[in-house]
Amino acid sequence: MLDNDIVYTDSCDMIIRRVTPSGTESDICSTAPLLPVGICKSYNGGLLVTLCSYGVSEITSDHYGEVLHIDTPGGIIKKYTHTHDRKSKLFIHPIRVAQNRNTDMCVVEHIDKEYRSRLVCVSMLSQVRYTYTGQPALTERFSCTDIACDHHGRILLTDVLNHAVHLLREDGHFLQYVLTEQSPLWGPQCLGLHGGTLWVGCQEGVVRVYKYSDEKC
Repeated sequence: MLDNDIVYTDSCDMIIRRVTPSGTESDICSTAPLLPVGICKSYNGGLLVTLCSYGVSEITSDHYGEVLHIDTPGGIIKKYTHTHDRKSKLFIHPIRVAQNRNTDMCVVEHIDKEYRSRLVCVSMLSQVRYTYTGQPALTERFSCTDIACDHHGRILLTDVLNHAVHLLREDGHFLQYVLTEQSPLWGPQCLGLHGGTLWVGCQEGVVRVYKYSDEKC
């Protein structure tokens, strides 16, 4: 993620850690008392990290989360907690973050104990661009656990209970399902996108690999 190093979150110890290619491990920073859950590299330099106050089973009206922008030594650049006018909280339980080509932060979060989810797209100035909560015709509730953005700014979202991957335009407009249960796909939980290859980790303990067309819609 950073040069050749691997950076990951340790929710149990509330720490962000770094591993070099030789296997040397070091702590970047502590996130206590919040739990670090998701992480991505920022186009603005450093890292974006999603933080939660409790586990999803403990979501209540006072639950809150934030996105933390840190530099590579672990210093805080900015915390994203409220809208730019300070009138409302940005997040409830953010679990994954990806930064789109226009530098907007695309944050997946759970909004209740039933793992209902939404995508919140936020500018670097803390302005909410849009939210996405799935399609009206879904058989099951929209429950998302991962996100990726392609070179054209399109957004891919896992949908665990509906066994699908949603594809959105940069402005949040739904384009299509790129994968469904007929693909076959079962319980997609994590995504990895690089060039023309899409990796999808599924609940059945299988990683499925697909050819992904990166042509602009």
